[in-house]
Amino acid sequence: MVGDPGGATRRGEPQPLCPAIHWSCNRLVLLVFLLAPRLHFWVATMQLLKVLLASLAITSTALAADSRLTLTQAETEPAGSRSEVNDTEIATLRAAVTKDPKDRAARFALVRGLQRAKKLDDALVAAQEWRTVDAYNLVVVRLLGDLYAEKGERAKARRAYSAVVELLPKDASAHRALASVLKQSGDLKAAYDRLLAAGENGSKDRRLAFELADVAARLGKTDEARTRFEAIIDDPETAEAVRYPAKQRLAQIYQQLAKAAGGDDAANLAKSIKELQLKGGTENDIKVYLTWDTDHSDVDLWVTNPAGEKVFYSHRNGKFGEALFDDVTTGYGPESFTAPKAAAGDYVVQVNYFGRGRSNFSEARGEVVVVLGEGKPEEKKFVLPYRLFDEKQTVTVARIHVQGAK
Repeated sequence: MVGDPGGATRRGEPQPLCPAIHWSCNRLVLLVFLLAPRLHFWVATMQLLKVLLASLAITSTALAADSRLTLTQAETEPAGSRSEVNDTEIATLRAAVTKDPKDRAARFALVRGLQRAKKLDDALVAAQEWRTVDAYNLVVVRLLGDLYAEKGERAKARRAYSAVVELLPKDASAHRALASVLKQSGDLKAAYDRLLAAGENGSKDRRLAFELADVAARLGKTDEARTRFEAIIDDPETAEAVRYPAKQRLAQIYQQLAKAAGGDDAANLAKSIKELQLKGGTENDIKVYLTWDTDHSDVDLWVTNPAGEKVFYSHRNGKFGEALFDDVTTGYGPESFTAPKAAAGDYVVQVNYFGRGRSNFSEARGEVVVVLGEGKPEEKKFVLPYRLFDEKQTVTVARIHVQGAK
């Protein structure tokens, strides 16, 4: 799901190409009536052309400024992860399940194989049969939800996903897994409720606190988000891997509040931003955040700049001033990337499933949040879901094109 990149119009309603052009055309009609009686026709025409060209030049400049940074969403799953499986391969997968009905890996491979073969009804039956012999396995419960969702049966998908927390009502990781699915479906309010429940079940994980604060901010609960991020930063037990991204998000909130406040309040907020001591400040061409839904796992953010240089865990600084902050290897994230002044060309944003540890889920799914023109009037935010099925897989979630030299 891609966030609104800058305002929406009602579907089906004709809209002017640009307000400035629309304004110019209206003025042209008026000028015709004013100038024509007094000037020869060709003089009036020349005057009108000058006005039109001038307004078009202004409009062109504004559009270029707003569209210097553009994002194209790419994949939500790794290329080839949905390659078809033939009948012979399906038969082999079924035989493995028959040989050992309690083999979870064989069960998972069969359901995924049928899903890739686009035999969704058969995949659903296989998943249901799996659950009858392995009722408390969260993997098959979530698989059932995925299959219903792919079939377009949203109500059944929601009930299946909800079974994750019904099975383990006091397990914070179960609530977080459901929250991740809900976020990807666009239901932020329900995801917020699940994250609250995870916290109420005794989790003091500051990564959970970060995720909850982030969702609160996206829901417009600005004061709550501010309080939650401030608590993360002030907690002496917060790891720097979480504290610094929390500072980045808090600075964005301070800046929004400062623009609306003015006067002494704005000055105090500007002082608070400065005290956060952020590298690159709060105005950047590109900011990227990565989160995922599994604990004890290592998912990495990769960003390749226009020079072909990959900024990632073992090479954290790019030649154009880009920087990756931290490498979270214990699950959930966040990881963040900043390009204060993006170079002309293309930036490629990817997610790599480096390795998994002990977790209920073998796959990883989550979100990449991309902010273009951070802290500037033309700021745009995109939320890009992704899903990785196994270790060493990589998904390209977006390409960011930067026009011209900064």
